[in-house]
Amino acid sequence: MKRWKLLCFAGLVWMGTCACDASQAAASSVTESDSFLSYVRPDPSPPFRIVRDTGEKKGEYPIFEHTDDPQTEHLFRDSFMAESVRLFFLAQNLVNRPKETQAQTELRQASHPAYLLLSEREGGFPGTGFYLKQNGELLDHTGTPYVDLMKSTAASDYLGSMSQIYPHELGHVMYHLLSPDWDRTESRSVDMHYVSLTTDRRVAFDEGFAEHFENVSLDHEPDESRKASLESSVRQARLTTATMVTGYERDYAWPMRLQLYRAAVPFWYQRFEMLKRHDWVKEGTIRFSTTQPSAGSAEQSIKYRNTGVRYVESKPRNVSQALATEGVVSALFTKLLSSDLKHRYREDTFYSAFLADASRTVDAKAVFTPLQNEYMKIFHVLHKYVNRTDSPLADFVQGYAAEYPDEKEALYRLLGEATGLGEKELEANPPEIWLLNKSQTHSYLAIDEAGSIRMPFYAFDLNAADVNDLMTFPGIGEAEAEVIIRYRDNQSFIRKLAEVRQIPGLSAEAIQTLLDGAYDPNFVRESRAQTEQRLGDGLLPRLLTGSLWMLAKFALAWFGVFLLLYYVLVLRKRFELRRALRIILTNAMKMSVLVLFALASVLVGRPLMIFVVLGVLFLVIERFLVLRNKTQGKKKEAFCSSLFFMAVLLYSLS
Repeated sequence: MKRWKLLCFAGLVWMGTCACDASQAAASSVTESDSFLSYVRPDPSPPFRIVRDTGEKKGEYPIFEHTDDPQTEHLFRDSFMAESVRLFFLAQNLVNRPKETQAQTELRQASHPAYLLLSEREGGFPGTGFYLKQNGELLDHTGTPYVDLMKSTAASDYLGSMSQIYPHELGHVMYHLLSPDWDRTESRSVDMHYVSLTTDRRVAFDEGFAEHFENVSLDHEPDESRKASLESSVRQARLTTATMVTGYERDYAWPMRLQLYRAAVPFWYQRFEMLKRHDWVKEGTIRFSTTQPSAGSAEQSIKYRNTGVRYVESKPRNVSQALATEGVVSALFTKLLSSDLKHRYREDTFYSAFLADASRTVDAKAVFTPLQNEYMKIFHVLHKYVNRTDSPLADFVQGYAAEYPDEKEALYRLLGEATGLGEKELEANPPEIWLLNKSQTHSYLAIDEAGSIRMPFYAFDLNAADVNDLMTFPGIGEAEAEVIIRYRDNQSFIRKLAEVRQIPGLSAEAIQTLLDGAYDPNFVRESRAQTEQRLGDGLLPRLLTGSLWMLAKFALAWFGVFLLLYYVLVLRKRFELRRALRIILTNAMKMSVLVLFALASVLVGRPLMIFVVLGVLFLVIERFLVLRNKTQGKKKEAFCSSLFFMAVLLYSLS
């Protein structure tokens, strides 16, 4: 989550700031008849505060101050963001409940408002700890959580806008409050997380729990106009990303394409990611493995798999893969909150833990909506059971079944739909057996098609690995990798690394390679720190430069083909060096312009149509403006070269 999350959301913009005065207005908009707040947060102070960073620090903590933005205040008042703040108060009350040794009549610690920091950082981040500058004083909030979102004045009615991303990031805050041991171990996966990518179980649960709020926020968006716009954005994303995915696949499958779709991945992939968070999760297809190319290096196959452009319905994820895939986690919570289970209320005493005054009684059905009811059941399980083991998803499901046995049957049905797992598979809970390949440099960003940003090692869980992961080790070929995977799957999973000695048909060299590949946290920590220091803030420039260079290499190859044909058909008969250099320079400029036209067409989202229009315009300008005083022969040569370049680009765009 902390590892350069800005790239995951590069290209997105969200709504901007809000005011303290506007916050007061939002608080006053809550009527006296709102029984929810009278039970959960009777404090009359504003439920949310929007702040900005002053650029100052006190010790290690930043100093914030209140700021104004009516647009963001409007979202807090009439979008699902308002409901997410209420859920935040429920989570705080549960965490702050009086201990058993304290009098039950004792009031809880007061709930914090939901703080939103509007910054210049791209993406979204949960944070904890700051000082608040107010009336010349610095108020100590070093234990207060907040959400950090990029300052923007963008609309709130597109897929992945603030009305969805703020609840996502507040979901992180709530999970971290409810399960304070969520980060007790550092992530062992080297890959940056994405919805369909297998990382490690703790990262996957943290991210998956937060991501499900994006779907819930759309389903329960109170503003009908905004909801209609969001649904329209989903439909539009399906159309545009379908073209990009098809082009991406053909870039791999068809020879000598210019790789335009792969080069443009940093620009279109984020929208595809947001779409997968919606469609693949809600349809339950996230439970299937993603496709891999049939040829190429192991590293290239891993890159393709991690990009996750399509899923394979005949190949469900195994238990270890499902437990470590955030989209699978999101699917379970999405289905849980869209099911009839939210209408099953518990006894009224259950809800006392969520009230500001635990001594009060409440008619739960009269005070809490079905959605709030289900979230309180979820929060209770998160707080009591999750992070007892290294498999938070298994902790949650088993804890939920134990707490609400009357819902167990429905729970496991939803689990099967979302994850493909059953009760027995979850109870087996295979261990994570992490291997470290120190000889393999690894491109850890799914959007880095050129492989320009790499870690000097590769790490993966043996029980979640596929053939290509194992083939990154020197000395392990495809045949032996398949032997290992076949043995593991026949046994359901491998229980400890030493078990590889028992695999029949595996060479002594391969066995030793695996044993020597035991995970070394100190090596990983040091290598990761050195890489982060070396890369610094230059990730985005490296990413874009690498993509353009990849495109340029294929363009140069085609330009070489063009020059060869031109020499054979034209220059060989009457070769002059000055003329040849002029032709090379002129056509290099021409091809560069057309390649830029093609790339722009891909970025717009209508590649063929836009490029044909631009190509015809280019031919007209060339014919009647650039070549108007040239001889007929030169006009014919220029026209033929333009057609050659356009044919190459149309082939690469189709």
